[in-house]
Amino acid sequence: MNARNDQTEDRRKDRAELPMEAARKQLEHVAREGGFKAALLTTEDGFAVVDIESNMDSNALAALSGFAWRMHRNVQDLIGFDGLDQITLNGSTGDSLIFQAFTLLDQPVVLTVIARSVNPYRKLTDKAVEGIKRILL
Repeated sequence: MNARNDQTEDRRKDRAELPMEAARKQLEHVAREGGFKAALLTTEDGFAVVDIESNMDSNALAALSGFAWRMHRNVQDLIGFDGLDQITLNGSTGDSLIFQAFTLLDQPVVLTVIARSVNPYRKLTDKAVEGIKRILL
């Protein structure tokens, strides 16, 4: 068996019946794969819906996610930049704070991750969004 099949088999063994638990496991898997320091899904108001364990302050990250959502909406409203779905803040330490907005069950949500700037985080955040949608829709 190749590495991809091994990963698929491991993921299938580590499933959850409850959708929110399954979404948390999806975030944990993507966080491990990308070396993310934190990952959480929040409402547009900055309330955590799904969170993984990390050393980061989840409440502060959730609040920042709400702020990022408002910034996302303001950019769309003020300059008509409709293609905007992700905001990234890069720090001098090499870490990036990434906010990816999408709609889930007709509700706006934000996937927030902290990742090393050198990681291919967009591919992984897209994977997380698709996995969460697949699980919760």
